[in-house]
Amino acid sequence: MSGRTYVGLCCLAVVLQTARPGNCQDDDADNPYVKQFEAARVHLQKGRNAEALEAYLQLRDDKANAPQIAIGISRVHQSEGKLAKATQELQSAAEKTPGNSKLLARLAEVLFLQGQYDDARTQCDAALKINSEEPLARLVIANLDVESGKLKEADNGYRWFVRYYNRAQPEDAETLLLVAEGSAQYARWHSVGAIFNFVVNTLCPDALKNDEHSWQAYYFSGLLLLEKYNRAQAIPEFHRALAINPRATEVLVALGYAALQRREMDEANDFAERALKINSSLVSAIQLKADLELYDGHIGAALKLLAHARQINPNDQGSLARVAACYLFEDGLPQDAVLSSLLANLDAINDVKLDKTTRFTALVVELAKRNPHPGDFLTVLGGVLESRRKFFTAESVYRNAIKSMPQLPDPKTALGMLYMQMGKTDQARKLLDDAFKADPFHVRVSNMRKVLKVLDSYEAIETAHFTILVDAEEDKILGQYMAEYLEEQYGELVQHFGFEPPGRTQFEIYSDAKGLPAHQWFSARMVGLPWIQTIGASTGMIVAMASPTASERPYNWARVVKHEFVHIITLQQTGFNIPHWFTEALAVTSEGYPRPELWDKLLAERVPKGELMNLDNINLSFIRPKTPMDWQFAYCQSFLYAQFIEEQFGEKTIAKLLEAYRKNLSTADAIQRACGIDKETFEAGYRKYLDRVVSEIKTAQAEPEESLAELEKAYTADSKSPEAAAKFAYALLKAKQRGKARTLALLALGENESEPLAAVVMAELQLRAEDSDSAAGYLEQALDREKPHPRVLELLSRIRSDQERFDDAAELYELGREKFPQSIAWLKGLAAAYLKSGNDDKLKSVLIELSRRDADNFSIRKKLAEMSLAKQEFQAARDHARSALHVDVLDADIHRILATAHVELGKHGPAIREFQVGLQLQPDDVPMQFGLAKAFFKSGKKVEARKTVTDLLLQEPDHAEAIELLKQLD
Repeated sequence: MSGRTYVGLCCLAVVLQTARPGNCQDDDADNPYVKQFEAARVHLQKGRNAEALEAYLQLRDDKANAPQIAIGISRVHQSEGKLAKATQELQSAAEKTPGNSKLLARLAEVLFLQGQYDDARTQCDAALKINSEEPLARLVIANLDVESGKLKEADNGYRWFVRYYNRAQPEDAETLLLVAEGSAQYARWHSVGAIFNFVVNTLCPDALKNDEHSWQAYYFSGLLLLEKYNRAQAIPEFHRALAINPRATEVLVALGYAALQRREMDEANDFAERALKINSSLVSAIQLKADLELYDGHIGAALKLLAHARQINPNDQGSLARVAACYLFEDGLPQDAVLSSLLANLDAINDVKLDKTTRFTALVVELAKRNPHPGDFLTVLGGVLESRRKFFTAESVYRNAIKSMPQLPDPKTALGMLYMQMGKTDQARKLLDDAFKADPFHVRVSNMRKVLKVLDSYEAIETAHFTILVDAEEDKILGQYMAEYLEEQYGELVQHFGFEPPGRTQFEIYSDAKGLPAHQWFSARMVGLPWIQTIGASTGMIVAMASPTASERPYNWARVVKHEFVHIITLQQTGFNIPHWFTEALAVTSEGYPRPELWDKLLAERVPKGELMNLDNINLSFIRPKTPMDWQFAYCQSFLYAQFIEEQFGEKTIAKLLEAYRKNLSTADAIQRACGIDKETFEAGYRKYLDRVVSEIKTAQAEPEESLAELEKAYTADSKSPEAAAKFAYALLKAKQRGKARTLALLALGENESEPLAAVVMAELQLRAEDSDSAAGYLEQALDREKPHPRVLELLSRIRSDQERFDDAAELYELGREKFPQSIAWLKGLAAAYLKSGNDDKLKSVLIELSRRDADNFSIRKKLAEMSLAKQEFQAARDHARSALHVDVLDADIHRILATAHVELGKHGPAIREFQVGLQLQPDDVPMQFGLAKAFFKSGKKVEARKTVTDLLLQEPDHAEAIELLKQLD
């Protein structure tokens, strides 16, 4: 969510302490009244509301200090969400004690919080007639001017606090924090970074010196830091505030938004719930809950929450913006011309002619009549739209926010960040540079400007449909191959989905730079903060990824870029209306690889138990999974949703579903239109489909996760059971209690010589004694070749391989492959056995299957390329070498193999290119130099061939083949 949604326009004074009684001096410390009043104030500051209220009520008889008592009581009521009672308390006191400016200012503040702006202004005016320098009244009236679009008056109102501080030099905490809020708003509007620094480092600490219980000082300091995404300093400030007042709901909400910044949704929700449990009428907490619902796509739930917020304050711009966004999500976005005409003329709203009135336009018109410059409304609206990837509409909204209130920094910063999401780096640059000049403390702005500087140093590789930005020194070769691969895939993908992006798609490949790892640059590029866990991501407009050449573990970059480009297609094709599960389903399907072994294990575990996601909640597991396995299972189920749709309803149904989402239909309506059945029937069919998928999975049964104590109990209860004894023995072995394990295992084998886990225990113990023959003997006795126990089979296979009985090992691994085909481990063992035994024919077929199952394995692909070249299977060598380059593009041997295959296939141009790339990576490689010379010669490029062979002979004068080639060139 963009903008200061957690600060808004509320007065900080809503959480300030009650001032000390007006008739008391510092030397009145022994006065019983002063002591009791101070006790009440401290109770309130520490969140002890019941004690505070009781103490204030006991002071009711002191008419001289009735206003201060009423203010204290009103704050107790407000902290519990009882704004009506707070209002009644203040109004009653004002009638009984007229002419008190603080009382009237406080009443104005409470009325402001309820959206009763006219009445609040009346009370402010009355307070300022009594005392023209009443700080709270000054702050409320400045905020009222903002709410009515009187920006010049509001600006003067905020400037007043700067001048007042310089003139009056207040020292009490309450006034200092009012000055802090007014000055901070002035600083935002005029880009005065020094004031922010002064507020955080002087005003807030001075407030704490005056009042050690002023949790509000920590709170406001934290807000300013969080506003700039400085979590490292903000969060400790919030915790210091809570150490004073654990029930400070405003602080809890701020921590909730801090969690939301990092997409820690459960934590954010916990903070919101805690705040609302204390104060169910806290608008900011309700808005936080609504933001979480919006993030999850629950528009109806968000609207319900916002209806409650509007009952408390019907005019709050933050609530209205969220409601307006919900209307757009439910009813569809207006045409660009309609939106532009409406938002560009808010200050002349009566002149706007609308052909059709919608919920959205009605809300905007009503707001504009009250406030012709609702900049905060537009900023929050833009942020909500951006969070749902309504980029072009968000851009228009941000632009009009800047036009409506040019003094606001947030929409400018948000628009700069949005342009980065859209790949419009030139437009982003100026906005972000201006934002940094205005506020050099903003962490995201600073990080994104650093990203832009890195991008400036990158080289652009352009093709007909793509721009690939790479570090020329580190990744130029990668960028070239990536561009070629994407162009190869482009036509097929565009035809398959029936949609072509309107312009070039930009891919940005981040390498290590300036002492920071590639992944940190990629993360900063996407969100301005270093916390994204994936290696690549798409905004729907651009793709960014951490370079595989900078990765600790190699990965198949071709698979990743194809996946991300499918996101580009489907998101743009549907106007960004496609739900998360469906775009992921299509992206994963496009990769062309079988289900991973992990997914099959999850299916086998969860489907029989009914532990499944459905179309109503699957998106949540992408956004905020409870465990990493939930995240994996969301991908798995999404993939199978797509498989089910194609199998049950035909391949063309995918296109129908995409079109339904483009028309902004809900998933229920989209399913009905595309599949011809309601969602409930669809889900029932999918459930049966999952049952069938699971019935086809042959996987080893997972061992129950029983503790050692539980297994001991089971054995004690049935000590004659060989199975119970064996399980207990195996657990004892893992617990390194080997003596007991041996005794129990032998007992189990005495009852059943084929007890598998007992055999495994004895085999492991024999291996420790370096007696592999005895170990194998136990396992052979326990091996049931029709229904083998996976641990028996795996250990025996490994022993036979270690004994160099490779044929026996291969036979056992083949058995494992047959019985447990979902496990890739058997294929890996089989490949090792065939490799060591020199059985190349069988090895090749196993490696081909392994390469299909393990997309990120370079060595398998390289071995296949080498084997194919050795057998003069040049087309296969070419294909395997290209597949290997998709994992490691910087391996010189693979370029040599690929070049050689091209030569033999008569493709001399591609061969020359591959030899040249290989020589870039390994300049002194003589065989590659000679290969390049021959390729030049065969392609008729004799000048290039002569130069290459001459250079080679300078390096190796006796190279016979080079000498012979030079003769032919003469």
